[in-house]
Amino acid sequence: MLSLLFLIFIFWLCWKLGIGLFKVVGFLVAISLIFFFAAYLLLPILALCVAIGILKLVID
Repeated sequence: MLSLLFLIFIFWLCWKLGIGLFKVVGFLVAISLIFFFAAYLLLPILALCVAIGILKLVID
């Protein structure tokens, strides 16, 4: 529900500022792609680096 309200707020704000709907949708798609990249690619790599660092601390 909060995300729906946030989406409506973004559309309203962009309409008031005179930004076109196509630019708003493009921006939201770009944000979602960045989130997808961070959630499914960067976080597992970061978790692997942390696990390797912990193993190095334990072994040494």
